[in-house]
Amino acid sequence: MKPLKKLNDFLCAVLRALSLVLVSIFTCLVIFQVLARNYIKISVPWTDEMAIIFFIWAVMTGTALGVRSRVHYIVDIFPSSYVRVNTVMDMAANILVFFVIIVLFWSGITYFQMGLSRNFNSIIITMGWLFISLPVSAACMILFTIENFLIDIGRLKAAFAKGVAQ
Repeated sequence: MKPLKKLNDFLCAVLRALSLVLVSIFTCLVIFQVLARNYIKISVPWTDEMAIIFFIWAVMTGTALGVRSRVHYIVDIFPSSYVRVNTVMDMAANILVFFVIIVLFWSGITYFQMGLSRNFNSIIITMGWLFISLPVSAACMILFTIENFLIDIGRLKAAFAKGVAQ
């Protein structure tokens, strides 16, 4: 568990820094685009496509971070005193999320492969640069979900060891 936690801590630090850079660049591109269109009266078509790339990458890295910190979904059905029940519910949610992430990973690889043969209209790069964000973030999410599941197993074992009622 410790090597996985170390790896995930490193990935989170990289994803946080990357997310900050991506959102900053995205914001600058959109501001430039608005200023160019409204004040300089010129069209800068490449900013649309670049903004989309940075936005999608920021969303996907942020989603991976959300999976690690478990803020991507929260369902409170039982009171927090029901430790065993809530832990089992968390484990079930992790299993469901894991299958969705696997689909995202494989679909992302397919989209990436298709994107390699398609170029953007106004920038000279392939759409693969956009779609590679899907399997990259999904791979991080897989590692984060495995860690969360192992943490839940530990919580459940501890709850049974302490003899918690629910």
